[in-house]
Amino acid sequence: MKKLALLLLVASTLVFAKNSGAQSHKKAPAPKPVETAEEVQPTAEEPVQEPVEESVESSTASVQDDSSLVDSTWTLYIHPMNFCVPYSHFWGGLWIPHGVTYYPSFHLTLEWKPFEMSSIVTQPHFVQVDRSGENYRIRDIGLQESFRWYGVTGRWRYFQAGLLLSHLHIDTDKEGGFDGWLYGVMFNAGIKKILNGGEGFLGRFAVTLDVGLGYAWVSDFDADRKQSFFKMDKGLSIDVNAAIGFQI
Repeated sequence: MKKLALLLLVASTLVFAKNSGAQSHKKAPAPKPVETAEEVQPTAEEPVQEPVEESVESSTASVQDDSSLVDSTWTLYIHPMNFCVPYSHFWGGLWIPHGVTYYPSFHLTLEWKPFEMSSIVTQPHFVQVDRSGENYRIRDIGLQESFRWYGVTGRWRYFQAGLLLSHLHIDTDKEGGFDGWLYGVMFNAGIKKILNGGEGFLGRFAVTLDVGLGYAWVSDFDADRKQSFFKMDKGLSIDVNAAIGFQI
């Protein structure tokens, strides 16, 4: 019995050893790869560019374009240049071949724009001319009616063509008074500017500057005294205009 028990013990020991060796020879399962921080980190998305907000006021001030301005239908102008430079229709302009102009007490311009790129210009005037070296004086009351086209080589550059009609009264020291008519044509080129970009109170004002060349004729004169005669020859004349107006 002792021998049989010993044999069973040895046999069980061998079986256990065999099973242990077989399990040790099995391949261990492959370790799962450990994801590093670089692999785990998600792909960075491209930054989205946010629209840059621009200041409306600064952009308006810096990129102000006169072509976007809308002109007023009516504008009334005065001519301060008359008080600085001797000037009147057909009496000289900057060149004064016919004497000195003084007291240009009434000289206005009314511009009516029925269309955006053209206007009708009415210019009434009253001017007194003193030819002191020739001993007579001229009183000129008249009206120039013109048509003005804008957009000549620029949005606010214009060309103007007009007709002039004036009544002239001549006072002389020796022959008395004479009355006659002056009529002619005038062609001007100039530029207009609306102040302050058309904004605010100053935006209601506009200035113009133009120069022109014309031709005039003079009718026969009626004399106050019998057998008195007065003749005036007219021809080419220079016209200079500087005006500041208020948009009505």
